[in-house]
Amino acid sequence: MAKQSKYSSKKTDGDLEELSEKLANDLRFHIRTLSHCPLLSDSWCDMADVLGRVASVSDVESKLAAGKDDATLWETEELALRYLLEDGKLNLCLRNLIEYKTFQRDTLKNPSSSSIPADKVDQCDKFEKGLGVVLRNAWNHVEAVQTTDIQALVNHIADVLDYGLINEDYITQSYDKGDLAMRQEVMVYYYLIAILNRLDELHEDRIMPILRDRHIFMQGVKFLNKYHEYILTTPTLKMIEALSLITASEDYSTYKEQYVTSSSDASELLSLQENILNNYRNDTAIRSIMRPLVDSINQMKRRYRLK
Repeated sequence: MAKQSKYSSKKTDGDLEELSEKLANDLRFHIRTLSHCPLLSDSWCDMADVLGRVASVSDVESKLAAGKDDATLWETEELALRYLLEDGKLNLCLRNLIEYKTFQRDTLKNPSSSSIPADKVDQCDKFEKGLGVVLRNAWNHVEAVQTTDIQALVNHIADVLDYGLINEDYITQSYDKGDLAMRQEVMVYYYLIAILNRLDELHEDRIMPILRDRHIFMQGVKFLNKYHEYILTTPTLKMIEALSLITASEDYSTYKEQYVTSSSDASELLSLQENILNNYRNDTAIRSIMRPLVDSINQMKRRYRLK
């Protein structure tokens, strides 16, 4: 009986190992199918399905890797992200996302000349949300950030915030659908944090001038001021963290007047403090994260003599 039990245990272990290998091979196969396809084509819609599955796997793997902040991708069990980098798909995915969001903005601006067919809406949602999650998880790792086309990413962040500010209908519709937190208009703050936390490795003087020229700081402030009632607590805190990291940079300290250019900008900062930041002033951990931002706001209040 004992021998049979021992044999069964070995067989079960072997079966699990075989299953794990099969799943890993299947994951790699699907990641290798990622490519540049014509928007809304059948192959593009198939890719949207793949991205949805890869995002689900990546989210599970990222949770298992939580707490290993200094570990590289090759020291964790995040196979989906590892395959994405090994197969050189990271910047391809970024370019695909930029192309889709540009297309989406164009259709929203000119609904009479172009629109997303009703039978493609679900695939578009799957594409944006799945790819957004995969990239967010990838950029939690320094080696992924270092191999990213940072200029393209920063310009994508700026474009998303710029259009989000003037397209309130899209934001409210996403909120009504319950998936605003998965949209790029919120996800870009996570991307900002990934960049700003690694300024030393990426070289601040290469990154921050682009953020400064595209006015990402004040656009981010205005976006949060305008839509904070639609945004859940966790992404709100991420937005605060991203803005605070900008104010903590040497570039912000040196070129402050180029980040906050007028009394109108200073008033936006004051509104941010009064309507959002003050809600967290009794939380020691959050207060520490937002201290550079709060200090900067107080400086602007004095400079522009705001009350």
